[in-house]
Amino acid sequence: MRYKTVEEVIQEGRDFHAKLALQYEEYEQLATNERVELLLDQLRRREDSMKHSLENFHADLPPGALHTWVQFAPEGREKEFLQRLRGIDIEDLEQIAKLAMDIEIYLADQYRDLAQGAETPSARDAFERLRQLEELEEHTLSMNLFNLRDY
Repeated sequence: MRYKTVEEVIQEGRDFHAKLALQYEEYEQLATNERVELLLDQLRRREDSMKHSLENFHADLPPGALHTWVQFAPEGREKEFLQRLRGIDIEDLEQIAKLAMDIEIYLADQYRDLAQGAETPSARDAFERLRQLEELEEHTLSMNLFNLRDY
């Protein structure tokens, strides 16, 4: 745990989504299973969308909120998730789906914890909005996975 600004947390989230998008894109090119390709394409597009959403979110926040310090900001498990993704069997739809869902749950939980620990209303509101965004993505992913299993 350490101190970070709201801006740093948003930037780290943006960078994480960008790295995920690149990895999904690489795997999409290598996959031979059509359902896996569809999943990886959907994941790549979702991560690109989240990256852009965080860029827009950053642009919409007032400087005071962006420069608010957050005590006990988590170090994050992004590196762990990226390592798990790099070691995944790219033909195993269930393994890819589980990891993608684990990432969504982790991000929503992280933003919830940050919102609960935020000392200013602007920081609390920012993290609460990010939590809602990630929970919506989690729900969307869950629905897409359900539909893909029927494909």
